[in-house]
Amino acid sequence: MALANKKSSDIFNKKTGGDADSKSISTSKETEIKNKFDNGEHVEDNGMFETLAPALYAMQQLTEDVEELRRFVVSEITSITTSQASAITANTAKVSLEGGASTAISFGDLVTVPPKSKHGSATYYIVMTVTKSGVSKSITLTLT
Repeated sequence: MALANKKSSDIFNKKTGGDADSKSISTSKETEIKNKFDNGEHVEDNGMFETLAPALYAMQQLTEDVEELRRFVVSEITSITTSQASAITANTAKVSLEGGASTAISFGDLVTVPPKSKHGSATYYIVMTVTKSGVSKSITLTLT
């Protein structure tokens, strides 16, 4: 399954010059914010903390989720065996055709023929052709 598009947007950014927008802050402002966070100022002011607590709780849960994803990805990537790593490197799952590069395989279009059963369902065919040294061989696969 592919990774879905990102839904969140920046809370702030460090764009400058013509790229700056309403969310842009300076490096010094970011350092100030970081220092306040590192010093725990966001939890020291009880009035502010009570106002921000639900959002801070949600952000903490997201942080824990991201850390769990990081842990999982790192363990999955590094959990393959030496044999698996060697097989991946050697690409041992590839399929070779006799005759090498002079052999070509082509798949024809999916062919639909008019219904042939009393229930009215269509019959489908896949036509596969292998050509080697100017000689072609075909097979038709019937799908029901």
